[in-house]
Amino acid sequence: MDDSDGARHAAEYCARTFGRLPGLQVKLLHILSNLPPSLGDDGHVLQGSERQARQKLIESWKARQAQRWTELFAPTSDRLIQAGLPPDAVTSEFVPKEYDVADAILETAAAEGYGTIIIGRRGLTGAQKILLGSVSSQVVHYAKGLAVIVVDSTIKRTGQTPVGARPDIFWAG
Repeated sequence: MDDSDGARHAAEYCARTFGRLPGLQVKLLHILSNLPPSLGDDGHVLQGSERQARQKLIESWKARQAQRWTELFAPTSDRLIQAGLPPDAVTSEFVPKEYDVADAILETAAAEGYGTIIIGRRGLTGAQKILLGSVSSQVVHYAKGLAVIVVDSTIKRTGQTPVGARPDIFWAG
C-alpha cells in the first residue's frame, strides 16, 4: 500500500467486494523504500560504538517512516471496518525493501499464508512499463498458489463500480 490512486482503488475494491465476508483477514502491507544513502554503507568499517549509533539512526528513520504510513493506513483501515470487517481483522505491516517490491509482497503473502493479493495498477503506458517495470505485472507473473486481483486505477468510476461493471465475481476456469 502506498499513497497512489491505484492503492486507494484496490482498498476500496476490497472493502466493497469482501467487507462482509465472515472470517476475512486483511493486511495492509507497505514496502519501505531503501534507506537514504546517508544511512547506508559508506565503505568505512564501523567499530562497535559507530555500528550502534548507525543502527540507532536506521531505527529512528524506520520509526518515522512507519509513523508516516500509519497515518496513511488509518483511513483505509477505517473504510474496511466501516464495510463490515471487525477491527481486529485489519492489520498493517511495514516490510523493508531489500531487493524488489514484488518479491517482498509475494514473500510476505507466502510466509503468512495469505490466499489472495489485491493490488492497484498505476496505469503505466507500454513504454513506461518496459523502462520502469510494473509491480502488479510482476506479482501476477510470479504468484504461485494464490489469487491476485489487479484493480485498475485508470478506469473511470461512477458510484461504486467501474462503468459497465458488475460488483460480483466472474470466475473463468
